[in-house]
Amino acid sequence: MELIKQLATLAGLQDSYVHAQGHTEVISLDKQQAILQAMGFDLSSEPAIQQQINQLNEQPWLEVIAPVTVCQQGQTLRIRLQQLQHNALSDWQWQITTEEQQQFSGQLTLSASDICARQLTSQGEVLAAELSLDISLPLGYHQLRLSNASAHYHQQLIITPQRCFQLHDKAVLHKTFGPALQLYAVRSERNWGLGDFIDLQQMIMPLAAQGVDFIGLNPLHALYPELPQDCSPYSPNSRLWLNTQYVALEHTADYAECAAAQTEVSSAAFQQRLTELRASSDVDYPGVAAVKKHIATLLFQHFKQQHLAKNTARAQQFHTFVEQGGLSLTQLAIHQVLQGKLFAQDWGMAAWQNFPEQLRKPDSAAVAEFAAAHRDEVEQQLYLQWQAQLQLADVKRLCQQAGMAIGLYCDVAVGTSRSSAESWGAPEDYYMDLSVGAPADIMAPKGQNWGLLAFNPKTLRQKAYKPFIELIQANMRYAGALRLDHVMALLRLWCCPIGSDATAGAYLRFPAADLFAILALESQRNSCVVIGEDLGTVPVEISHLMAQYQVLSYRVFMLEQKAGSYDHAAQTYPELALATVTTHDMPTLVGYWQEHDLALRHQLDLFPSPQVADSLYQLRADEKRLMCARLQLPDTDYSQADYAKLIRASHLFTARQPAKLLAFQLEDLLLMATPVNIPGTSTEYPNWRRKLVENIDQILQRDDVLQLIAEIKAARQ
Repeated sequence: MELIKQLATLAGLQDSYVHAQGHTEVISLDKQQAILQAMGFDLSSEPAIQQQINQLNEQPWLEVIAPVTVCQQGQTLRIRLQQLQHNALSDWQWQITTEEQQQFSGQLTLSASDICARQLTSQGEVLAAELSLDISLPLGYHQLRLSNASAHYHQQLIITPQRCFQLHDKAVLHKTFGPALQLYAVRSERNWGLGDFIDLQQMIMPLAAQGVDFIGLNPLHALYPELPQDCSPYSPNSRLWLNTQYVALEHTADYAECAAAQTEVSSAAFQQRLTELRASSDVDYPGVAAVKKHIATLLFQHFKQQHLAKNTARAQQFHTFVEQGGLSLTQLAIHQVLQGKLFAQDWGMAAWQNFPEQLRKPDSAAVAEFAAAHRDEVEQQLYLQWQAQLQLADVKRLCQQAGMAIGLYCDVAVGTSRSSAESWGAPEDYYMDLSVGAPADIMAPKGQNWGLLAFNPKTLRQKAYKPFIELIQANMRYAGALRLDHVMALLRLWCCPIGSDATAGAYLRFPAADLFAILALESQRNSCVVIGEDLGTVPVEISHLMAQYQVLSYRVFMLEQKAGSYDHAAQTYPELALATVTTHDMPTLVGYWQEHDLALRHQLDLFPSPQVADSLYQLRADEKRLMCARLQLPDTDYSQADYAKLIRASHLFTARQPAKLLAFQLEDLLLMATPVNIPGTSTEYPNWRRKLVENIDQILQRDDVLQLIAEIKAARQ
C-alpha cells in the first residue's frame, strides 16, 4: 500500500482533493491502482513497483540539462547542470541562438561553490550546479547549446512576459460586450442547413453598428467529415485545424469559375434539398455533409484541372499552405479519408485503435500507400482546409475594418477525442488509456466523463511544450479573445480509466507555472485576451495563477444566485472577468425558469439519488425567489411578457458589473427554452444540434433584440 502511494505521488496523481462544496474527498487505493495501470505502470509485484519508484526518482537527476527552461523576461536566466561525479567536468561553453538567429556565447568554469545539490543514483553520485547567465534575452523561443570537450547538449529557452495581453495595451479602455453563439446553429436564407463563415461575415457590420466589440463562437476545431454524426465541437478530431463544414462553398473562387458546380446547385432537386436542410429545427449533419461533399468534389476537380495542372498562382498558394501546415495538416487529411473508408466497411473502425494494425501508425508504409492510392480525396481535404482558413481570415479582417475592439472570441476544447487524428499522429503526447472528465458538482451530480484525452505531462516537457504551444498558436490565429474550456486543466485534470465512469477518477497534475507563462507569451504576441473557464471544482492555485497572469475569470449570473453575489457584485463580477447570464452548457434563462433542465435530468436518470434531485429542485425554487426579489420581478406564473422582463433585468444587471467583457446568448434574447447541450449526456439528448428559431438577418432586425442590445450597451457605459 505504501509503495502504491509513493508511485502515485511521483506519477503526479493526487490522492485527495477539495470538493466543490468544500469538503475533502479521498481517492481510494483501488482507484489509484487502476489509474496507475492505465498510465502504463506495472503493479504486478512489489519489486516491480519499487523499481519504477527508483526510476522516477532518478530520471530527473540523470538529465545533464533539462529539455526546457521557462524564464520570465528580466529575471536572471539560471541553467541547472547535472553531472555524475566520477566524470564531471569544470569547463563548459555555451551558445544561445535566438528566434531571430542572433547569437550569444560564452564560457563557464565550475567550482565547488557552484554545487547546489547531490544525489546518489544507481549510476553513481550526481552533482547539480545552478549556473547564472548574465544575458538579457527577448521574449520568445530560443535555443541553448551547452558543450564540453567531448559532448554537447541542447535546451529550449522560453522567455515569457509577466502577464497576458489586456485590451488597455492597445488603448481600449471601455467595457466590451458581444453575443456568444453556436455557429452551426445559425439559420440564414443562403446557408446549406448549417451556419457557416459567410453567415459570420454577414453579421459583423449589423452587430458592429450596435456597438458590439466581439462575436463569441463555439470551438471551430476540425471534426469528422466522413462521420458527420460525431458533431460535438468539444470532442474534436484536431484542435490545430478548422471544421471544413463551415466553408461556404458557393463563396469560393473556384465556385465562381466552375460551371458544373453552379449548374448542380441551381438545379431544382438540389435547391429542394437545401430548403429541407434549412427548415429542420435541428442541424441534419449527415444531410449537410452529403450535399457539401458532392459540390466540394466538383470544385476540387475544377481546381485540380485549371490550377494544379497548370501550376497557376492559386496552385502555388495552395502548395505553400500545405507546406506550412506541416505534418499535422497532412496527417489530418489522410486520417479523415482513411477513417471514412474503414468506417464504411466496419462501424467498429471509427477509432484508429481498431484500424488494421499496419494502418495504426501514420508514418507506416501502408499509410503512405493508402495516401498515394487516394491522393485526390486527401488533397480535397487539404483544399477544403485551405478554403476554411481563407474565409475565417476574411472574418478577422472584416471585424478589424468594422472597428471591433476584439473581433472573434474563440474557444479551445480541453482535450482531443481518443479516436482523433491528433492522437493518431502523436499517441505519445497523450495518456491513451485515460479519459478526461470532472468530479461530481452541482451541474453534474454524477460527475462527468468526456471521453477526451489528457496530454502526457512527461512528454510535454520532453518536447519542450511544443504540442501545447502549437495548440495555443493555432487557436489564437484569428482570435482577439480566447476561452480555455476547463482552464483547471493547466494545473490538474480529472482522469478515469477508459470504460469507467467519472466516479473512478482522480486528479493528475500538470506543470501549471510553465503553461501559464507560455500562454502569456502567445497572448501578448497575438494581442489576444485570455479567458479561463473556471467553473466547477476550482483549486485555489488556479485562481492565484489566473490573477498573476491576468487570465480573465468566467462569471455566470445564473450560478451566482446567492445573497452575497448581489450584496458584493463587484467581487462576484470583477474587472478581470468575462460575465455572462448563462452558457452553452446550461439551460437558457427561460428553460432555467421553467425547470426544463431538471426535468430532463430526471428523465435521463442523471441524478445519483432522489435526495439529490429533491435538493436541486428546492435550490432552484430558492434561487428563483432570490432573483425575483433582487431584480424586482414577479414570482407568479410567467407569461411571455414576464420572460422578456426576466431576460432584460438579468442582462442589464450583469452588464452594469465591472467585468471587462460581457457575453450574451442569442437564445436568451429570443426567449428560447431548449438547451443546446446537457453535460453528462451523449446519445440521451441531441446535443450540439438545436438551431436558432429565426434567420440571423431577421434576428438582427428585430426591434426587441436591437432595443435590448442598445440597453446593454448603455449599461456597459
